[in-house]
Amino acid sequence: MIEVILFVKDFELGSKLSSACVDLDRQIEFTDENTNPDKFSQHTKMAIVDLDEKVFSSVGLISELKRKGLRVIGSMASINNRDASKFRSAGCDIIVTRASLAKNIPNLISELIDANE
Repeated sequence: MIEVILFVKDFELGSKLSSACVDLDRQIEFTDENTNPDKFSQHTKMAIVDLDEKVFSSVGLISELKRKGLRVIGSMASINNRDASKFRSAGCDIIVTRASLAKNIPNLISELIDANE
């Protein structure tokens, strides 16, 4: 039962996130730009999107994830207000730096998933 989907291609970031999720007993799945959102498990609750990755930095992707009822965390190396505002308007619940995401993923999962269960 997949609960967290990762739109991350960076190996180091993906490893940190998947390790943290597994430590929290969360089932994860890596996805790519060809993944059909209609095929997501009904148990999926959250998507983590690397917004620095060109194939994932799409307002359309963020909007589609929100339409599926998912909590969406966006990650950027450094946050600029113009892009952050665009992604928030599309549906990102929170946008954090990559360093902050890797460090705070347990708190973010608790805040965004556990609080809504």
